[in-house]
Amino acid sequence: MAPQHNENDLSIISTEIDQLLPVNERKIYPIKTSRHARMRPLIVASVAALTAVILLSTVYSEFKHRDVFKKNDRTYTPSKQINVLNDMTTAKVNTAAKNKFHLVHKHNQKPSSSGKHKTTVCTSQLMITRHCEKEKKVKVDGGKVKATDTTDMFGNRHCSTKGKARSEYISTLFAETVQYKDSFDKSAEHATSETSIKPQFTPPLKLYALSEARYKHQTKDHKNFREVETLIPTATKFHLTVDQRYGVRDEGNLALDFFETLSKSVAESVDNTLTMKKTTNATDSHTAEGARDICNNGMVVVNWKHSRIPNLSAALGCGKEEGCPQKYHSKDFDTVWLLTFQYSIEMGNESKKSHSRNLKNSPIAVEGDWKVSAQLVKEGFDYNN
Repeated sequence: MAPQHNENDLSIISTEIDQLLPVNERKIYPIKTSRHARMRPLIVASVAALTAVILLSTVYSEFKHRDVFKKNDRTYTPSKQINVLNDMTTAKVNTAAKNKFHLVHKHNQKPSSSGKHKTTVCTSQLMITRHCEKEKKVKVDGGKVKATDTTDMFGNRHCSTKGKARSEYISTLFAETVQYKDSFDKSAEHATSETSIKPQFTPPLKLYALSEARYKHQTKDHKNFREVETLIPTATKFHLTVDQRYGVRDEGNLALDFFETLSKSVAESVDNTLTMKKTTNATDSHTAEGARDICNNGMVVVNWKHSRIPNLSAALGCGKEEGCPQKYHSKDFDTVWLLTFQYSIEMGNESKKSHSRNLKNSPIAVEGDWKVSAQLVKEGFDYNN
């Protein structure tokens, strides 16, 4: 009985028979492939290309928002920033004066003192602090201990246990019962001594913290809450809100906001000083309880990212000459940069004839100028105590 062959077997037999024929007489049998098999290489190539695009986009976004990506960053010249503050103040004062007097400011020139009386009409302080500690120690493979950032389940970054303790401690640096002069003297003494006396400052009137998103147009899912968490105990204690409008590379805008507040307060102080509208004299007004404002020894606190603090201080008009260092060390969480802003005016009449007149009946030529200085103060925080 002859063996039975199906179609596939016959194809195989035909192929084997063809192998016995001369090469020029062999038949070519095309190999049929499915449509899915033909599409497979194209699909693999497409997936690989898409993966590469996503990876490159992620890497680009990461570096775009880092400080090393400098092309959109801005550096500030302290002297130019002080001139900006002087110009803003001059405009505010002259608007408020309503032709009672005229304020001028000569850039980079000291006002002449001949025949004029110098009066300080504004003294304000701005404290720059670094955010709380961020690292916690965890055990990894092999029993080794590794330091890592404190994060939540969503990847958001927070203060560590030690950092939370520092945040609470910072709120104790401000005491209602301590007068400005005493607190200033103590902080100055503390800044130059090696003792561990805790400094004391007047209560803050305004709080700024780096935006939790850090950067505008943030593409990352996680946020960083360390700066605002550092100030929450202080905000709670003094019933303040924390201004988080400004992020990395927004230091100039924060400075302008602060300058605007200073200028408005100076306009009121100068007007009151020259028109004699105050119920107390200028000296008493600086220590009068209940009359404290931004220009009356007021305190503003800013909590910021350490690598951006020199840039922030420069935007505020404080550089090396004014006492602000060019670097904030990465391992330092305890140093406070205390900036003092003082605005003085020198008054005199516009003409020699006007000297014999009553000041109320003649316009007064007023020269005003801002001075900025800084000192470094230790918070004195000790986590072990």
